[in-house]
Amino acid sequence: MSRFWNLCGCVGLGGGFLMISAPLRESLMGAAGRGWDMVQAHGPYSYVGIGVVLLLMFWRYMYRCSQPH
Repeated sequence: MSRFWNLCGCVGLGGGFLMISAPLRESLMGAAGRGWDMVQAHGPYSYVGIGVVLLLMFWRYMYRCSQPH
């Protein structure tokens, strides 16, 4: 359970830093916009690739959760 709280703390600190750092926020939003434009430009293949990556990430998560600690 401590991993969950570590993740929440990191996300909270990162989000707080993005709130006070306008240049970093603008840079991050610009990169996200360019990435989304590339996804749309490469049509259905990019959506299939994103789906496969998400399924692999889910599989890995389920595999790691089922391991004894």
